[in-house]
Parts: sequence; structure tokens; C-alpha cells
Amino acid sequence: MVYPVCCGLTGTPHQEIDMAKRKLYFSPEYGEGSLWEGYPLDYTELPLSQELVRKLKQFDRGCDNILDWSDPGKGDIRPQSEAEEHYLTGLRLLEMVRAELGADYEVEDGLDWIKPESMRGEPETETENNPE
Repeated sequence: MVYPVCCGLTGTPHQEIDMAKRKLYFSPEYGEGSLWEGYPLDYTELPLSQELVRKLKQFDRGCDNILDWSDPGKGDIRPQSEAEEHYLTGLRLLEMVRAELGADYEVEDGLDWIKPESMRGEPETETENNPE
């Protein structure tokens, strides 16, 4: 958006300031929320519906079940189907957040770290990278 800036008594715009979109990052974090702006954001301070805030908080609680906190080195301990559903829920919520926040916000997808191996596809082989 571009906003005129006025000075003096005339109120005549003499310059314009381009107000950039607010850039957020959507990535769940243990013990925090999923929306970030360099720091975790309080959902209630954003123009989000109460229903979406409720769904985001429920999704965030699910993130706490990824690890066995007595042995976090094990990695993701959830059954594959549960991990896949959690990731897909995150994608749906990301789209809902983008829709509700609208054009004044850019929300980057940071869900890759919770994407299950089963949904990542095959890694590229060396011949695919360097065909001869």
C-alpha cells in the first residue's frame, strides 16, 4: 500500500510512503505458537477470528507430542499417519491464516521441518543433478 504523507497547514500530500506488507512466518515451535515475526506472536493481537485462533492453539499443542521429552534425540515418535495428518492440518491452517489476514500480510510457509519423510518424495540422484 502507498500512503500519502502530509505536512504543514495545507494538508497537501508532498510525498508517498510505500507501507510494505507485514511479513510473518508460519512454523510451529515447542511451547510456542506458530506465527512469528522474529518472535512468537500473540494470535489475539492479529485480525484473526476466534475460531481460527482456537484451531491454531490446538495445532500448536499437537507439536508438543512430536518428541519424547525424556529422550528428545529419538526424533519424531508419532505414528506416520498422525505425523502426516498434523502436517496437512498445518498446511490448511496456513491457508486459513493467509485468507483471514489478507493482502496486508505475507505469511511464509515454515512447515517443512514437520513434514514427514513419507511425504518428502524421493531424493535426487547424482545423475539427475548432473545428466551427461
